[in-house]
Amino acid sequence: MAPGDFLSMSNSSGFSVESMSQSSLANDVAAASAWSFDWHLTKNPWEGLTSSFFMILATELGDETFIIAAVMSMRHPKFVVLSGALGALYFMTVLSAFLGVVLPNLISQERVTQCATVLYTFFGLRLMYVGARGEEDKDEEFEEVENTLKDSASKGQKSYVRRMFSQFCTPVFLEALMLTFLAEWGDRSQIATISLAAHQNPLAVILGAIAGHSICTGLAVFGGEFLGKRIPQRYVAFGGGCLFILFAILNFLGVLQ
Repeated sequence: MAPGDFLSMSNSSGFSVESMSQSSLANDVAAASAWSFDWHLTKNPWEGLTSSFFMILATELGDETFIIAAVMSMRHPKFVVLSGALGALYFMTVLSAFLGVVLPNLISQERVTQCATVLYTFFGLRLMYVGARGEEDKDEEFEEVENTLKDSASKGQKSYVRRMFSQFCTPVFLEALMLTFLAEWGDRSQIATISLAAHQNPLAVILGAIAGHSICTGLAVFGGEFLGKRIPQRYVAFGGGCLFILFAILNFLGVLQ
């Protein structure tokens, strides 16, 4: 059969090589778009920046990571403790924001919004309950963290991993890094960061959270004992709870989307 006869048959039957190419290209584009991630970079960065900044201030002042940095800075060089604690907090912030971006692409946006609303409400009510319950004994809390630091130092003082890493980083830096990372893992500020990054601009959420962590950890290192024992923790907790409840209401009404 001649090429001209084949082309004439293809045109008469409505079937052609060009239509096959267009159909294949359309399928490829559809498949690529199905696996593409929505990074939320077009959303208003100011909302994500301010929300994450005030959320960190409300949850981290007087928290366990705050006290760890304060207690360690009393016994070790302040800038070494500050760099180790901030290194762990910055890494955790980026990791949490990444999880917040990935989750909405794996499950529906509606489900993510519902989960975020429930989490905001839970943490808000919990913080308001802590604030309404009354002041905690800060002296006992500082002593408990200090005893934990002494135990961890005595147990890991001669470990092989510690000796190996001490060639690159000082033991104090690694201690502040690891203790802060473990204390922050699963904390309410990490879960709140994941929730914010799920429906806000993730880069703005990261910058706001980093700014909040820098302020809180800096205060802990350079004035932690004074502030930790004199800040009215019940007011901080109650204010943070109100902030989370506000996030829950705005998220439920769709303002934060």
